[in-house]
Amino acid sequence: MPSLIDGIFWGVLLIAVGVWFILRRMLPFHLPIVRLIIAVLFVYVGIRVLVRGPLADRGPVAAFSASHQRYTAGWDRDYNVIFGSGDVDLSTATPGPATIVTRVNVVFGSGVLRINPALPVRIDMSAAFGSISAPDGRSVSFGDTVYTSAAYREGEPALVVHAAAVFGRLAISK
Repeated sequence: MPSLIDGIFWGVLLIAVGVWFILRRMLPFHLPIVRLIIAVLFVYVGIRVLVRGPLADRGPVAAFSASHQRYTAGWDRDYNVIFGSGDVDLSTATPGPATIVTRVNVVFGSGVLRINPALPVRIDMSAAFGSISAPDGRSVSFGDTVYTSAAYREGEPALVVHAAAVFGRLAISK
């Protein structure tokens, strides 16, 4: 399903190319429009891959904006904050007979991950040129570490979150 941003991007690009075709003979300088269009397309595709992956919709995304994202029962998905800020609320994620596995990614942005510490929670934190801070004071700026709630027991159903921060900041709160 195409998004509003896709439509705006392609509309602006087509208008810019049309205006360039009209004005190219009137401009006193050479503008390398083909190279410019190729560069813009590469940037667009790169941001799109960071936000949603190349083909599939992976979940809610806060791109170039602020958002509040909530857990939806029965659907494990990714929560992404890219070039913006976001609040990801997983406090209602209650593991039943099976473990719930999800991802929270922050790239060039800042985010807050809300969890319920009374539930069994394991967060695999990974940061590269960013930071992730856990409720127990543990943090990671470059590398990996693991946070577990007091209710977490290895081998039992739990909420497992793979949290990543790349050039961004993620704070985990109760």
